[in-house]
Amino acid sequence: MYPSSKPKRVDWDKIEAQVKEEEKDEKLDGDAALNKFFRDIYQDADEDARRAMQKSFVESNGTVLSTNWKEVGAKKVEGSPPDGMEMKEWEY
Repeated sequence: MYPSSKPKRVDWDKIEAQVKEEEKDEKLDGDAALNKFFRDIYQDADEDARRAMQKSFVESNGTVLSTNWKEVGAKKVEGSPPDGMEMKEWEY
């Protein structure tokens, strides 16, 4: 038997813990930081908040993101474009 043919054991739990620790300490900026912020909010939210985030983002064409299901679930979410911009409807 050759030394290179010995099966190696990989501790995947240890590697996963290392990666999670590195991700936690990672310093992000710009869009990456913003995406991580929203991903963390969504991940830690309850089912109603997740539903509100999805509905508000889709109905507003990506201009509104709400976690309040009582407000969002009651009516259609209207888009609110940035200053100096105007909303355009998609033509199918």
